[in-house]
Amino acid sequence: MTGPDREALERGLRVMTRIRAFEDRVMREFAKGDMPGFVHTYHGSEPVAAGVCAHLTDADMITSTHRGHGHCIAKGCDFEPMVAELYGRETGLCRGRGGSMHIADFARGILGANAIVGGGISLAVGAALAARVLSDGRVAVSFFGDGAANQGIFHESLNLAAIWRLPVVFVCENNGWAESTPVSYSTSVADIAERAAAYGIDGAVVDGSDYAAVHEAAGRAVEQARAGGGPTLIEAKVTRVRGHYVGDPEQYRSREQRRAARTADPLARLRAEIDIGDYEQQVVAELDRAYESARAAPWPDPAQVERFARSDPPPGPEPASDPPATERQGSYLLAVHEAIASAMRRDPSVIILGEDIAGGAGLGPPLEGAMGGTFGTTKGLIEEFGPDRVRDTPISEAGFVGAGVGAALADLRPVIDVMWASFAPYCFDQIFNQAAKMRYMFGGQTDVPVVLRMAVGAGLRAGGHHSDTLFSIFAGIPGLKVVAPATPADAKGLMARAVAENGPVVVLEHMSLYRTEGPLPAEHYELPIGRARVVEPGDDVTLIAASAGVVMAVEAAEALRSAHGISAEVVDLRTLSPLDVDTLAESAGRTGRAVVIDESPPRCSVASEVAATVTEAVFDRLRAPVARVTSACSPVPFSPPLEDAHLPTADRVVSAVLDLVGRQTK
Repeated sequence: MTGPDREALERGLRVMTRIRAFEDRVMREFAKGDMPGFVHTYHGSEPVAAGVCAHLTDADMITSTHRGHGHCIAKGCDFEPMVAELYGRETGLCRGRGGSMHIADFARGILGANAIVGGGISLAVGAALAARVLSDGRVAVSFFGDGAANQGIFHESLNLAAIWRLPVVFVCENNGWAESTPVSYSTSVADIAERAAAYGIDGAVVDGSDYAAVHEAAGRAVEQARAGGGPTLIEAKVTRVRGHYVGDPEQYRSREQRRAARTADPLARLRAEIDIGDYEQQVVAELDRAYESARAAPWPDPAQVERFARSDPPPGPEPASDPPATERQGSYLLAVHEAIASAMRRDPSVIILGEDIAGGAGLGPPLEGAMGGTFGTTKGLIEEFGPDRVRDTPISEAGFVGAGVGAALADLRPVIDVMWASFAPYCFDQIFNQAAKMRYMFGGQTDVPVVLRMAVGAGLRAGGHHSDTLFSIFAGIPGLKVVAPATPADAKGLMARAVAENGPVVVLEHMSLYRTEGPLPAEHYELPIGRARVVEPGDDVTLIAASAGVVMAVEAAEALRSAHGISAEVVDLRTLSPLDVDTLAESAGRTGRAVVIDESPPRCSVASEVAATVTEAVFDRLRAPVARVTSACSPVPFSPPLEDAHLPTADRVVSAVLDLVGRQTK
């Protein structure tokens, strides 16, 4: 590919001029003190954003960084909504929910600036995966700094993109400093682009102050990606003209270094070749209008502080609360399998990702006897839906969960098999900072229709790294919906609904339930998320539980009825977030007593939240404080006697009820 012609150079200089004028104005206005938050400017890197984005369409997708103004402008963002967002106004691109470090414009393929270092890299991989599955010709680009190249997600993402040959370009803007740490100290290689060879992809080092060089290298990489040739890692060497953030005292570099950086002006280099007349004055006038408009714009309504935190429900009426009547019996495992398979038949945008689910699908023909995941729930799906939609992943939780989230931003509906919930900390950033926050942080511009399914629960002598429930961890994250089915019928209906939802849903499947049998309708159906179910009616006490705790509650209710004449109502939460407050309040208010069963430890648990919720709702009708029966406040032990002592039991539930009604077993 030849270098840019004069017309392309003129276009590039115009984009660079827009970026420079914007950032100069941001620095001046921020210094006045009425622009909230933190601001990181793009001074000195203008040729990189302009040279890369010159080859992209609105349909192509980029992920950016906390220093993202330049990328957004190069991709076509208008000044007025950008400036309004910097001021936190309702007219901002993200309606004031994101600010400078989280600007997004999904109409132009900008999947968000990301304040997590390296946070956008796996999202771009997922966007490229969506482009590959949908065969729509889009390309994804991830911009990130040299500091992000030392994050684990960088390596996991490059590996995943390489083995799947995805249409993604990784652009490392190496300004020599990871905040205040020099790259010479933090990085083991002279050029970050050298790392491309480790993943079998192309790598290139370019002078990031030379627009023509960036334009040419990016053109080759984008063309290769669009043609199916796989990813490229471009390292653009740039100069940090300003500090890490506006107001940075820059004590980490000498006065001479700072002075030298100020003289390294890539715009002057291109202006020596190209004349664009009075374009800069036009841009300044445009910025004047943008600032005037932003300062006059309304603040967001404080009464709507929670708006956009959760996705809107799928279109159409809410499904019935109970599964269809059936005489058919089936297992919990079969229920999960049927729900996923049915969803994939009904919607070609549904894909599934995870370890060992398809015998190497996506890397070649599936292996005979593919496991179908650790528990066999995806067995047979590869034969029906093929390797594009059923994809084995490396043991790389952060990488493939992040890719799933990115794919959800780019028109797919991924179901991600995380295997055990105890492994979720590997990918907590991708769940907590990305999937859960994006709709809110970007002002409702996007939905994140992704399902994260994982096995939970102890009692199988698996030790502390395979036995956590983590109910409270997920239920406590705004933006997530969390379900914990107790029966095969509920597992199928709730999984089907989770896939249909427009936002992220965590499905927690208790391992002790996988082999259990029960009524299981054969047809496709959905159950509402956020609706509890009364399993057994009662008058004297309400037993509240989810997942395997429901089995325990039913056992305790029978013991109370037969041995003590106590009528216990059993309520299955089914959904941990949002809670069905109405059903809980009606039951506990009528019986006057409640016991909450939760396999998690007691501190800040779902049991504590339910107890507080019930107390607030029906305090005047309670005859005793709400009791909790939980696991011990320790990791799950391995030794059988210790694990048994750690877990809640039906006997402990019975004892708690007897305490509430003033009776004790003899």
